[in-house]
Amino acid sequence: MASSISTDTIEAAPATPRRNWIVPIMVVLAASLVFLGGKNGLISNFHFLQLSLVLVYAIAVLGLNLLTGFNGQISLGHGAFFAVGAYTAAILIDRYNAPYYATLPAAAIVCFVAGYLFGLPALRLEGHYLALATFALATAVPQILKYRHIEGLTGGVQGINLIKPDAPFGLPISSDQWMYLVVLAMAVLMFWLGRNLLRSRVGRAIVAIRDQPLAAVTMGIDTARSGSARSTSDWQARCMPSSSNMSPRTASASTCRSQFSSALSSAASHRCRARSSAVRSCR
Repeated sequence: MASSISTDTIEAAPATPRRNWIVPIMVVLAASLVFLGGKNGLISNFHFLQLSLVLVYAIAVLGLNLLTGFNGQISLGHGAFFAVGAYTAAILIDRYNAPYYATLPAAAIVCFVAGYLFGLPALRLEGHYLALATFALATAVPQILKYRHIEGLTGGVQGINLIKPDAPFGLPISSDQWMYLVVLAMAVLMFWLGRNLLRSRVGRAIVAIRDQPLAAVTMGIDTARSGSARSTSDWQARCMPSSSNMSPRTASASTCRSQFSSALSSAASHRCRARSSAVRSCR
């Protein structure tokens, strides 16, 4: 015999606590390491340099994750675009005395152009074929950087040695501590932009292509040109580590602005209307 259950006797499930405040607190704690640990000598400048490297590589992996993790394409040439951005910034600082903060947009533009030019011939490649093309790029770029006719710019096998900038406004912190704060700010910005990108229409289209290309086509996504979301805009997603090389050992700040602008422009061109829930229902 079926019995009705009164809704009064059903206890409401406890609401899931909002955790949006956790990330800001972690960012504040990471920034406070300079003043809490650095000023007391608990964290040396060398350790701040290592922390900066960790954040730089985290930004680089963010771009690779957008292409490989969310779009499902295999890439072996991510370091080549990282090198293009880093050398662009280092050459501007070393040869033309450009301020380090001005090299960020310049390196992003150069990476955007490089990714677009490489993405055109690789537009319809995917899977292992795209991986082989990116592997060729990863093999060629180090040799090009050591080419004797451009050795005057790139420094050849010696690379480019730069002096780390002092903290502005007379802040009582060392150069390594200031670079750590710069890289931390760029990392927060890039991860925030990446999160917003994946939650947008473009991000849903990228995930739809990975999950089920045929269903993505039926949803109105042009997968060949989202080959430009895969091979160009997401190529720029991977070339986004356009780093300002503040010291000879690290590219201290990175930017992914090029990836997001190109992804948005390619989305506007083919009006992708994907919804991840619809894609799951089409499987």
